[in-house]
Amino acid sequence: MSDINPNQPLPMDEVVTYKECWHNHAAARGRVIYDGCLEYLVDQDNLICACCGCHRNFHRKHTIFNGIPETQTLDRVQGMRPKRKKRTTFSSEQRNKLICFAESVGWKPRKDKKNEIQSFCSEMGMTRRMFLIWLSNNRHRAIKKA
Repeated sequence: MSDINPNQPLPMDEVVTYKECWHNHAAARGRVIYDGCLEYLVDQDNLICACCGCHRNFHRKHTIFNGIPETQTLDRVQGMRPKRKKRTTFSSEQRNKLICFAESVGWKPRKDKKNEIQSFCSEMGMTRRMFLIWLSNNRHRAIKKA
């Protein structure tokens, strides 16, 4: 048993307890196993679960702040990712212009055509990067026609 009690009340009437482990310990074997005995050992300033051996951040955090329970995981809060960027959509007229221009440059963004590509992109109201991404995603059209 460790000297540190993670269930000890914190200042400002905040009580934090750690529940079951949300780390899948059998993922390498194609199974799902969640574990944890809720007793933590101090290992080089880290709180390691005595049962499953993972860090305490993998365990569900249960917080009671001024008598109101709030359940969350530290791992999920720290690992939040921003939402994916919305895909760019083009009208049929824009797609036709893109296809015609891509055919004129040979479906490859060569360095000698850089100024031509830049002027086309500014005319279309798009960035050069958007055009290059569209070009790589739609290059299969040239293969089908050939």
